[in-house]
Amino acid sequence: MHIAQGIIIALLFLPFLTLFEFYLVIFFPFLIDFDFIFSKFAEKKNHRRLITHSLLPYAALSAFGFIYPLCFILSLCGVVHLLIDVIDWGTALFAPFYRDPIGGVLPQVPPNLISESNFEQRQCWFTKTYYRSKLILTVEVLFALIAISLILIVDVQYLWLMVFYGLFLAFHLTYYRRCRRR
Repeated sequence: MHIAQGIIIALLFLPFLTLFEFYLVIFFPFLIDFDFIFSKFAEKKNHRRLITHSLLPYAALSAFGFIYPLCFILSLCGVVHLLIDVIDWGTALFAPFYRDPIGGVLPQVPPNLISESNFEQRQCWFTKTYYRSKLILTVEVLFALIAISLILIVDVQYLWLMVFYGLFLAFHLTYYRRCRRR
């Protein structure tokens, strides 16, 4: 979903972006989740409780938007990313001051799973819970349809971006099918 979000925001700001900036805006919402590398330092090993999943860095980034418009656009990507994350399991919007997740319609992680050393078992629980949610699937489809519509309106030459998005989605759905068999 974050790739579709990046495509949508990049297309909305296309006239103001260089080619490099355009691709940066597409990938930035996805790159935010690479903070999972630091999950072991987060409360309950949840990367969404880190400062990178709070409003603070994106507020700071937007302050530079008056000088560098790209900073404003990237901060918008960050805020939209967080709002999307609020839907599924929530995120610590006000970290480091308040680290409890805000939002979240999906079931909370079972405590025994947090300490589980088997990475694949933890990931399968997340993947199955995520893709079994009708709300999440609806939001995923909505973002994909908005991205496709914007591509058709703005410039069809960017349709190949949906192939890229489709590859990410296919990877996730393949993993989901594998986890369902377990």
